[in-house]
Amino acid sequence: MKSVKFAVLLALVMSLSATVFARDSKNEGKFTLSDSVQVGSTQLRPGDYKATWEGTGSDVQVKILQGKTVVATAPAKLVDKSDSQDSVSVGTANGSRTLQQIDFGGIHKAIVFSSTITAQN
Repeated sequence: MKSVKFAVLLALVMSLSATVFARDSKNEGKFTLSDSVQVGSTQLRPGDYKATWEGTGSDVQVKILQGKTVVATAPAKLVDKSDSQDSVSVGTANGSRTLQQIDFGGIHKAIVFSSTITAQN
């Protein structure tokens, strides 16, 4: 009887863990910067980052984390992508290299930052 209760409890925990993981992995992605870039008023140095986003539809609020620390936030558009290539697009605005887009090929999504939208730190 104890083993049946344990098996049911284990199955419940596993299903809840899978649900939480699936939800979290859908709204985040990792990326690497090889050069410094500007996101609004925040300068991101070369390194590994994670982007998470919240919102409904295509309008999202993006948090950029380095480790567990939020280093920048910015509004952006979330768009579907058909290709499975990870990439980071950088442009130039007012003489600074700016982060324009992050493509997450594994989940077929991209975050597109508008140059007219100001990021907040």
